[in-house]
Amino acid sequence: MGTMAYEPVAGTATVEGHGIEAKGRQTERVRWSVLARPAETEAARAALTASGSLGIVITGPPEVGKSFLASGIAGALGREAHTVHVRSTEAASHTEYGSLGFLLARLPAGATDSRPGLLLAAADILRRDAQGRPVVLLIELAAPLDEASAGVVLHLLLSRTARAIVVAQRAAFLPPDLLRLLRRGRLTEVPLAGIGVQDLKRLVVGLLHGRVTAGALGALHEACHGNPAELQSIIGEERESGNLHLHSGVWTLRGPIVPRQGAGYDDLLRARWAREAQDVREVIELLSVARRVPLTDLADLFGSDVLVDMDDGGLILTEAGDRRCVVLREPRMAELVRARLSAERSRELIGLLTGRDAGRPPEALSRSELVADAEWALRSGDTISPEVAVAAAHAAVALFEPEKALRFTALVPEQHALRAVAARHRAAALSLLERTEEALEVLRSVREDALARVSAVDAARHAVALAALLRTMPGQGRPLEVLADAQTVLARREGSQSGARPGSTVRDGPDSLAEAAEVLESARYAELCFAGDFAAAMPGLEDAVARPGVSERFRRACTVMLADAWSACGREDDAERLLDSLGDPQDWATGQDADSLAGSAFTVWLWTGRWQRCVALTAHYLEHNAQRLAFRGGMAEMALGLAYVTAGRGDLAADPLLAACAQLERTQAGNALATAQAAAAFAFAQTGERAEAERYLALAAQSRRPTSWRLEWTADFCVSMARRWLGDPEASAALHRLAEKDEAAGRVSAAGIALFGASVPGTEEEFRAIERLAAQRQGPLAMVSGLVAQGSRLKDAGLLLNAAELAHGLLLDAVEARCAALAVDFARMAGDQTRAGEAQVRLDRLTRTLPALPITPQVPAPMLTEREHEVARLAANGASNREIAAAVGLSVRTVEGHLYQVFTKLGVTSRGGLAGLV
Repeated sequence: MGTMAYEPVAGTATVEGHGIEAKGRQTERVRWSVLARPAETEAARAALTASGSLGIVITGPPEVGKSFLASGIAGALGREAHTVHVRSTEAASHTEYGSLGFLLARLPAGATDSRPGLLLAAADILRRDAQGRPVVLLIELAAPLDEASAGVVLHLLLSRTARAIVVAQRAAFLPPDLLRLLRRGRLTEVPLAGIGVQDLKRLVVGLLHGRVTAGALGALHEACHGNPAELQSIIGEERESGNLHLHSGVWTLRGPIVPRQGAGYDDLLRARWAREAQDVREVIELLSVARRVPLTDLADLFGSDVLVDMDDGGLILTEAGDRRCVVLREPRMAELVRARLSAERSRELIGLLTGRDAGRPPEALSRSELVADAEWALRSGDTISPEVAVAAAHAAVALFEPEKALRFTALVPEQHALRAVAARHRAAALSLLERTEEALEVLRSVREDALARVSAVDAARHAVALAALLRTMPGQGRPLEVLADAQTVLARREGSQSGARPGSTVRDGPDSLAEAAEVLESARYAELCFAGDFAAAMPGLEDAVARPGVSERFRRACTVMLADAWSACGREDDAERLLDSLGDPQDWATGQDADSLAGSAFTVWLWTGRWQRCVALTAHYLEHNAQRLAFRGGMAEMALGLAYVTAGRGDLAADPLLAACAQLERTQAGNALATAQAAAAFAFAQTGERAEAERYLALAAQSRRPTSWRLEWTADFCVSMARRWLGDPEASAALHRLAEKDEAAGRVSAAGIALFGASVPGTEEEFRAIERLAAQRQGPLAMVSGLVAQGSRLKDAGLLLNAAELAHGLLLDAVEARCAALAVDFARMAGDQTRAGEAQVRLDRLTRTLPALPITPQVPAPMLTEREHEVARLAANGASNREIAAAVGLSVRTVEGHLYQVFTKLGVTSRGGLAGLV
């Protein structure tokens, strides 16, 4: 077929009949396809152009951009290829040669009288059209390819007339002959899946040419369903409407992305549903309403043949498990079809399942299913019970969909027994929306008699929600007093002989009372940890974790808090092992308790110096929590930036921290804005950008609001460290005050970190204090700080080089540079040129990676004479003694003498050690 060139970006497909405008669109599609899926594009290019290859098959679920990628690949072949589009539609699949009608219409008279004549004539037409260029068949299988068309395609491939780019949902959808070619390796499969949040970030940054908040990325990912082909139009619409806008140099969203009616993806799904047979449409309607139905029930209602055809067509899938439930493969199709159904039709469909176990009780539904069912019922004009409304509101809050939760809670009547529970969920939704004063009013509006009518567990959770709000609202009340009052009420309930309260239909059994007690106890520890009072919390937490008979939820919550407390109070290694007892760290960034668990793991690892694990954990959180990012994205990006800035990588920290600042200005999660701004100031100080560092220091001072001890301490530390890097003489004293306060409270890890930051250049008293604190701590970071302090106090280059090696193992470049610079000075002062040279080589390497060194050597290196420098330079470049002698006009013995002096002054033992020193 000839050589097929490939132009990754600039090429356009030469397709007969396309004008200049079409070529422009194709050029853009080529550029975008390469940007969107570089790995898949390269794999397709290699397979398509390989010797002996007949082409590629692009597979994947609906709407992941298969056709988009295929068009981009075809376009990237450029003017060197002749591309012919073949589309198999539902109508064409039932007609002989239906998909190749455009080609057969051009056959000469009589060519269709025999099959061989038809095949030869079709190949001849393509060759003439191509004018010597390779032919590419771009075949899109929206429906099965009719047998006659498949035969022509097979002939064109095997005769080397053309190569193919085939688009299909699954390899099994290929015509049998093409499937055999795939299995024999003559065709290569290129599977596609929906892109993740981090892949999408690369695309969005490429489109917008700037930083983007994690919240905006999460919303865009949800809106495009992981399909890069949809992303361009969505971004264009959101920018045009002003919803996607630049704020402080970062792209962010003002509000949610509202799905556009008639979007391309939805139109395709509606069209597919409309063209299916009547019995298939009824199955789709039933599954849209019932969500999942056992396979045996569906087979009884519609017959197994219909289900087999639907499975082959990629419409349904059967879940694993004993029930073998059937669900629609495309959840979005279920939403669209459900929206078209009247309440009467929905009830009629559910009536088909009367007497059958369809698995539709609210407690059997997932959170997303429960919310979707409740929404659908409201849109259909149906009513939902207060019990369902409360359950749906709870699910909506857990899914970070507060607006939906507000709609559901409004459906619970004022005098209903569940009104108090609904108020708690309503307050949670308002808190997510930063309407904390409204949330507080909602909780306080619940009367005591209303709380008496709910279970002990719900009453306890109401108190916990109120206490959590009061944490960051000074003057409104004391959280611990609220919890103590709730404990008193619970004690009265426990003292009741019957367990029932006047006017209540709820009877608290032993399990309910025990769970309520755990809820309040856990909340008390949470308040103490929030305030940094770990000394008061630790005894109870240690007892709770070891206590037999407690619930797994309670033990897990206490384990997370205890790890947090231990990491602050000198037991970093114990904290790490405690977290490991909770299972695989890969699961910590997902699930219902992801925020608390991931936050605790982040802190523990950060304070042991394992910042790379922090980066991996945060990246995993950002990738797998698209729904949370609108509300938690700012916190996650701040964490990512903190990991980098702690490691001395201010250049890497700037992007996530600026994005965090932009998002936290809109959604003040945890009142963390000042902390993010302080960390940004520290990052800019590390990179030497004084003006930006000063600007963010000023912003951090203006943004201070009540927050957790962790966030407040981090803000104080970053502010003081930024000022120390900027040369502020008061910065060290601020760090000393912070360390003194922490040590007095038993937070020796925090004290040690603060004092270590203050000790540049440091005094003997400071170094002794750091050694003392390091002896009370665990973990590699404590060991590094202890060695640095001891080495600095004793002026021992060997100890500092040991500390530098430990810091190097942790990839703490700024700490390693500090150790190396001090080791250079102390070794030179002692005349130990070997260690001075070793430390200098280490420092030179770090100079090439760090934007700025925390400190630089102050003791000058031994000076080489001009002749010694000349000889050393030639030796470092690999010249022999004889070659050096000839080059500079000296004897070989004199050259040897000069090299001896060079080695002695620079502390090296061979020519290899001269590299980088001269």
